[in-house]
Amino acid sequence: MRKEELRWNEEPMQFDTLREAHEWAYSEAYNEIGHLYDGYITTDEKLAYALLFELVRSNTLLSKRFEVFADVDFGVPNRYRVWVEPAGRTSDSDRAAE
Repeated sequence: MRKEELRWNEEPMQFDTLREAHEWAYSEAYNEIGHLYDGYITTDEKLAYALLFELVRSNTLLSKRFEVFADVDFGVPNRYRVWVEPAGRTSDSDRAAE
């Protein structure tokens, strides 16, 4: 699936600590990604890191539900993207088209 076809949520929240970002990501974004949205866009690198960590951790400890991806658009400010696609449905040609 191409990035422009995904359902994105642009998250404006900023956190002072990684712990705060992790608590919020685990209680909010983690439960919505793959259901309400395919991905999150944020300018807070702590939030992107925390969400990415929890998604990879879930794939490691439980069954693999999603292919997990991350990217950054360098600019002012940087925009971090974390998105998922259902496991097993991502093809190399889809990724090459991005």
